Amino acid sequence: MRNNSTWAPSAPSPINWPREAWNPWFTVLAFVGAVVVFVVAQTAYVVAAVALHAIDLRHPTIPGGQMLWLQLFTWLPVTVYLLFVTPLVAKTSLRGLGFRAPSARDIGIAVIGAFAMVVLVNGAGTIASEMLHRRDTETAIALLHQLKTPFEKVVFVLLACVFAPFYEELTFRVFVFNSLSRYVPIAIAMIVSGMFFGILHSLDSAPEILTVGVPLAIGGIVLAYVYASTKCFWANVVTHALFNAVSVVSILFFHAA
Repeated sequence: MRNNSTWAPSAPSPINWPREAWNPWFTVLAFVGAVVVFVVAQTAYVVAAVALHAIDLRHPTIPGGQMLWLQLFTWLPVTVYLLFVTPLVAKTSLRGLGFRAPSARDIGIAVIGAFAMVVLVNGAGTIASEMLHRRDTETAIALLHQLKTPFEKVVFVLLACVFAPFYEELTFRVFVFNSLSRYVPIAIAMIVSGMFFGILHSLDSAPEILTVGVPLAIGGIVLAYVYASTKCFWANVVTHALFNAVSVVSILFFHAA
């Protein structure tokens, strides 16, 4: 990135941000906007599905197939929103945020990161489960177990291994991690963004924060490290996609829990 009169290095951050980048008020406003888009999109889908009798509110749970489409039609508008708003708040282009072709080094770091995630997340999850004598399952994995038709499973694989890595890396690394690393030491930004990543994947019950959230928070720290090391969004997508693919393959072909 350029480093002239309009670009000032932020000491804790690995990126030289423009002086006005990640204004705290604009950043919070953009984050609130993303939450509003999420809620509105999810509500609109549920209302439409109920009107079409695809969802029956008298039942406590939404059918697995409908959950797939609910996630897709909720994530899509939020992704479009963040792709538009994040460069405005960061005062740089999408390329400046890491949307560039990955180098061989980037891919190498991405693959190593995926291996580290598999080992650390699964290891931490096993330790937490043994200590608490619980076997909690991440919401996405529980959803996969509910799916019956081959078509639904194909859609799930595409969501888990293509769209979810794109959406979540845009949210947690490009937006959350970058905004934090503008003002705090990079290690703290990694930990806090990782905690957000883990907690938001374990909201079904309080114990899941320890058995699912903490392991995934460690995975989020690994992903933040990959992003800080490569400054390449697509390297993170590769790491995240490979990690998710290992989980999906282990369930579909080896019947892992």
